[in-house]
Amino acid sequence: MNDQEFLRIIEFIESTRAPFTLQIRGMSPDSDWALTSYLVKAKLQQQAVSISDLIKASGLTYGTAHRRVNCLIDQGLIDVVPASPTGKSHLLLPSQTLLEGFESLAIHVKSMVATLVGHRDDSQSSDQYYFGEPRGSIDGLLPPADLLTSRGGTGKRLRFLFHDDNYFVALRNLWIDFRANVGRSEDFELAKLQELYEAALANGARSESQFDIVTLNYPWLAEFARKELISPLNIDISAPSANLGDFHPVALECVRYEDRLYGMPLYVTVESLLARRDVFEDNALPYPTTLKDLLSVARRLHKPKRAQYGLVWNAARGMPVASAFMFFLNAHGGTVIADEVLEAQIHSKSSGRKGTRARLDSKAAHATLAFMQQLLSVSPPDTLAFNWEDSFNEFMSGRAALCYAWSMRAARLELDFRSKVKGKVEFLPHPNVHGVRRSVPLGGFFLAVPSNLPPERAALAQQAIRWMTSSEAMRSSVQNELPVAPRFSVSSDPDLNVVSPIVSFVDNLARNGLICNSMRPLTPVYTRIEEILGVEIHNALCGLTSHVDALRSAHTKVQDLLDSLSSDS
Repeated sequence: MNDQEFLRIIEFIESTRAPFTLQIRGMSPDSDWALTSYLVKAKLQQQAVSISDLIKASGLTYGTAHRRVNCLIDQGLIDVVPASPTGKSHLLLPSQTLLEGFESLAIHVKSMVATLVGHRDDSQSSDQYYFGEPRGSIDGLLPPADLLTSRGGTGKRLRFLFHDDNYFVALRNLWIDFRANVGRSEDFELAKLQELYEAALANGARSESQFDIVTLNYPWLAEFARKELISPLNIDISAPSANLGDFHPVALECVRYEDRLYGMPLYVTVESLLARRDVFEDNALPYPTTLKDLLSVARRLHKPKRAQYGLVWNAARGMPVASAFMFFLNAHGGTVIADEVLEAQIHSKSSGRKGTRARLDSKAAHATLAFMQQLLSVSPPDTLAFNWEDSFNEFMSGRAALCYAWSMRAARLELDFRSKVKGKVEFLPHPNVHGVRRSVPLGGFFLAVPSNLPPERAALAQQAIRWMTSSEAMRSSVQNELPVAPRFSVSSDPDLNVVSPIVSFVDNLARNGLICNSMRPLTPVYTRIEEILGVEIHNALCGLTSHVDALRSAHTKVQDLLDSLSSDS
């Protein structure tokens, strides 16, 4: 049970207790509940509580409340901690005993409500379903009735392989909401990015798929389609009923291989440059549009002695630094692989194999690596160990003026209790050499059907995919966890701008053709290229090898990969 669900259950309990004193005259409020629930909610919301705050929340007179608080402290239910180094003032926190007691209460109430209202078997563990979103009705959000009742003739529930992030957790929670009675959490396997790739590959090697639906990262499409590990969807691309025109075109390109549709886009995430609006305004600085501007303002705002850094970015060994290099290379006007076919098809809607020559020996590649080395001087000292989560947390804590971050995490800037930058962030496209036609790289995931799935279950899986990528299901998940969807009808919803300004930012970029899906090469050997760059670029930035040697080695290895791909054709 996460903090959000925990908090929602406490608020539900409060809402059921409140009418007691309101509806029946002469009843006294429960001061112990008022004191302890206030303290636990404040803990979940990362809010500091003084003894004066707690006394006000109790509903008792000052003297009576003070004595009751002291009694709870003596019983070990409330901890007292210094509020400052001097120790002259103190804060109150719920003790571990109190937190464990409240969690037990929440689990009990959750199970009881689910049994009474959601038709759940009371033998089921409470972590097999979700307490529900704060909605008046869930009827319009449930999967189609025939999908819920059908089990593909096998008596089995659908099983999913999902990426482990907030969006997929929200989608899973909608599926296992106690009012839906559709599935259980054990039907879902959530994995981090590298583990997700390995699990999907291993699943494809099985005689029969372990999952009905798998989630794949956009750059993996060509590899999985070429190896026939996923099946083309039985959808007529040109049919009006498919409503594919509602999807961002660049997202649809990411799920097409050799003019066949191999999946449906589930969400779009873009990497943008986040800037502290308040910091830039206080220093009267313009937002950077060129790479030269970026370095200049980062140096101006870099104050490491105060633990304030100019820029945070993702430079950890492997996937993070490889992605960063490819995006900075694009900003320098370069590309990882290219040939005459790529140049001719750069604006084509075909997602077939492109590029047969490595381009890591170019001037742009050398300029990119030198630029990244310069960035380290205006970044936190541990940047070469920072992955996406590390750099984002550093920015969210208020210790950096600029940050390269994926929009899949952007909602946390406004909704996370720990955020120190709420309402202070400007979203910017990537600066580039010339400062014009500044774009952002596309990322995200699509849902696909494993090719080793029995036909009757494959048909059920395709139906589930159509529901999960419908505008209704997307809008529900977007409102609660991730404010970017690949459908224009969802991303243009004015209500979603209340969640995060990233919604209109991404929608405007999409409408102006400034979301780019070619910064990372569209090739069946993408993951191998990523592995090579993740090692060579990191070695160069760490000083283990020269820039020249690192790029020469990467160029040779990538070209060998492309040559082997051609020989296999």
